[in-house]
Amino acid sequence: MRTVDELAGALRAAAERAPLEGDLLAGVAARRRRRNRRRLHMLAAAAAVVVLSVGVRGVVLPGESRLSGEGKVDVATPPRPTATLDRLLAKPMPVEKLWPEAVFTMPAKSADGMRYFPVTGISATKVLVLAKPPLGKTSRIEVYDSAAKSSRVVTDLPMPHSYSEALVTTDGKNVVWYRTTTSNNGMEIWTVPLAGGKARLVTTLSGDRGISGIAIDGDRIVWSEWPGRAGQTPRMWHIPLTGGVPERLRTGDGLYLDTWPWGSNALPGASDDDHNQTKVVDLRSRATFSVTVPPGTTGLRCGPRWCFGRNGTGGFLQRIDGSMVRRLDGFGGRKPVSMPPILDRFVALKNGVHDAETGRSAVINARWISLGMLAQPSTVIYWGNKPDTYHVLNLAAVPPGQ
Repeated sequence: MRTVDELAGALRAAAERAPLEGDLLAGVAARRRRRNRRRLHMLAAAAAVVVLSVGVRGVVLPGESRLSGEGKVDVATPPRPTATLDRLLAKPMPVEKLWPEAVFTMPAKSADGMRYFPVTGISATKVLVLAKPPLGKTSRIEVYDSAAKSSRVVTDLPMPHSYSEALVTTDGKNVVWYRTTTSNNGMEIWTVPLAGGKARLVTTLSGDRGISGIAIDGDRIVWSEWPGRAGQTPRMWHIPLTGGVPERLRTGDGLYLDTWPWGSNALPGASDDDHNQTKVVDLRSRATFSVTVPPGTTGLRCGPRWCFGRNGTGGFLQRIDGSMVRRLDGFGGRKPVSMPPILDRFVALKNGVHDAETGRSAVINARWISLGMLAQPSTVIYWGNKPDTYHVLNLAAVPPGQ
């Protein structure tokens, strides 16, 4: 018999997998929590035990779903469609016409000659950028404002020769990054308020395990590690933003961090890894959702609703239950890269972006296209046809349902 708290946790996790209505960046997490609380209150008032499922699947009534051991939720799967949605998809449009409010231009270099590398979107008009100087100089983190067409410095990155490149993430209030110290193969985690200030070292990690993903959860930093040796179980850790001793995140045992609070049993990030993800886990409650992996699939990566993978004919998109399948020409060279849809909605293509929620595709006409350099899936895609200018698509600025 499950307790009321366990059932409420499972319902909350399932509810969060229903289609969202806004951004997933600054300020949106609070709105999402309020929406989830309202859903749970309505469920309790009706005294109905239902599981909110994915998109068109609606609700699953008692008898069609079951709670199993370890806090897992097994959700009944409807019959798969008899045909893919390729013939239903709208004609692709130039990105500037489909999402004009989300595309802007910015300089490729700072006023003092540093090369800009967009990191991720902070809001509809602001993106985080890494400014990299010639070798031997100090890098810095900046915020570029597309409305004001100006940038401001957040902090300098102490980057002596013994350090490798930093990977950055933000929650809209603070910035966190980690980097490898090549002198002893250790890892350092740093932070600074997004408003600006001096960078502060949070902790130094030693040993043979690196960081595979990192995120900010309120007043703490959460990260997953690369196993140091074959056969080792990946772990997750957390530490206060103010510093202290890292502690194990028990709900993350055997998992890799994707985008907080979601974990995966496949390696995260954009790569050509062929392993398939078979489950999505809410790291707060350990509620686990199975992923349907079609025969012949490789490199399947999923968010809580959508997956992208590849098979013998190329890349394809699907719901985690194997429905709503559509073929897509995924981002990458020799083969589409393995990465979950950005914001659990957008798939980066070789020549643009596909919106899983609307079936629309935006075409980018450029000599090259690049993804933002974030420690989690970035919301920024940028390209250039001129050496001194970037065109930037800030997916955080794309309105819901458009």
